[in-house]
Amino acid sequence: MRLAVTAAAVMMIAAPAFADDWDFILINNSGKGIKTVELAPTGTTDWQANKVDPEMKREPITKAGGRMTVHFDKGATCKYDVKLTFADDSASTWTGINICDNSFVTVKYNAAGAPIFTAN
Repeated sequence: MRLAVTAAAVMMIAAPAFADDWDFILINNSGKGIKTVELAPTGTTDWQANKVDPEMKREPITKAGGRMTVHFDKGATCKYDVKLTFADDSASTWTGINICDNSFVTVKYNAAGAPIFTAN
């Protein structure tokens, strides 16, 4: 019995932490239709796709000016990079977005054409 309890305790300690399901509203002010959304902890290339609920009806492209809910598995960090692939197959990445403190993220480009965001 003692061996079984010890083995169970070791397995619980050694098990990886489960990721939390998180979401935020992405507001598309990029001027282009969004085809796909991927997220990765800032500074990594561990991209994960937006988790789309197959039961939920959604347009295949989020139009310019539109909004969508982004679902993903949040790891231990709060800062994420968001990579968007557009309807024209171009892509851009917005870096360092704090998803822990913000429910709405607006993506856009500045006058020089660099990707910028606002979050609240």
